[in-house]
Amino acid sequence: MRVARAALLGTMLALLATILVFVAAGPARRVPQSSAPTLPLQADAGLQEFSFAQSKGGLVDWKLHARQAQLFEADAKAVLNDVTVTLMGTDGVTMTVAGDDGAINTTSKAFVISKRSSNLALTLNGGITIYTSRIGWDNQALRVWTDEPVRITGPRLEVTGQGMDAFLASRETRVRHDVRVGIH
Repeated sequence: MRVARAALLGTMLALLATILVFVAAGPARRVPQSSAPTLPLQADAGLQEFSFAQSKGGLVDWKLHARQAQLFEADAKAVLNDVTVTLMGTDGVTMTVAGDDGAINTTSKAFVISKRSSNLALTLNGGITIYTSRIGWDNQALRVWTDEPVRITGPRLEVTGQGMDAFLASRETRVRHDVRVGIH
């Protein structure tokens, strides 16, 4: 009986010592969290009331306005705060979206806008609204896209799913996965 108690006490002490070693060395042993690539610490320029417009043939395709912007010339990128974008179709259809954060590639004119605590609401003047947390614009393909969950509402219609591509030229919208359609 005495030997069993001594063995149990020895095992408990060894376990306690092991736990203490792991707790003490814990911060050095932790795997660092992965993160998105970061921009240089210093922007080349900082601007208040930043505006950017894309036009073709004298007509504005879209315009972007941010309360603040940090410009990084080497990356051809502007990091934006408090952003509003309006896309204008040749047929008079406009879409407007406002977000907390964004970034625009000043060479390709592609941009991404996101909202920190809720969903963006991309509102079309035809009564359709697209809700998602992050939305991007591909200026070459004239495509609005997201990889995030999406909800599209309109008169008597609601579509939900994962990921979306909306092509302005053809007025075609595709929800990529897990699509659900409700007609009211």
